[in-house]
Amino acid sequence: MRRASSRLHGKKTIIFLAAAIILATASFLFFARLRILCLVVEVAESKEIAWAAPIGQNEQFSLHYTHSVDLLPVHDSYTVKDKNLILVETRFLSWGAGLGYMGEGILTGEKGWTIIMDMHRQLAVLPLRVGTIAVHTLLYRGKKIYLLNYVPAQTLVHIRVKNLFPYQYRKYR
Repeated sequence: MRRASSRLHGKKTIIFLAAAIILATASFLFFARLRILCLVVEVAESKEIAWAAPIGQNEQFSLHYTHSVDLLPVHDSYTVKDKNLILVETRFLSWGAGLGYMGEGILTGEKGWTIIMDMHRQLAVLPLRVGTIAVHTLLYRGKKIYLLNYVPAQTLVHIRVKNLFPYQYRKYR
């Protein structure tokens, strides 16, 4: 009798574990689908999300700032592809530190601006130290997002694309 009882108990345990695994897998797959691709500004040190908003594949956004040395504007345009940022174009009024042409893309000019287009530089993460002079601004879906409104000056942030649950980005609308 003990053998029959222990076999039955063993079968029940296996069925219970199999059902638990199936339920856990189904739950994971269901909740994973609720996550949405988002553009994220994350504090590098703590990984805390400072700002986030949904973004689609191939959707574009820009980062505008004032160059800290020559105090002239710089406009970088990005697109999103496969959870990466792709720098597609940069525009600036004067050559300065960190601004140069390295044979990548097409160098041109327009109304005083130097433009490097068709760059296709892929970045998983864009590290950025938010400056006081720079006035780092994301242009996202027609809105200006001033990074100083979300993090203190001199904070190192990572701009990236991540899958987030809606509760993780709704507060930034």
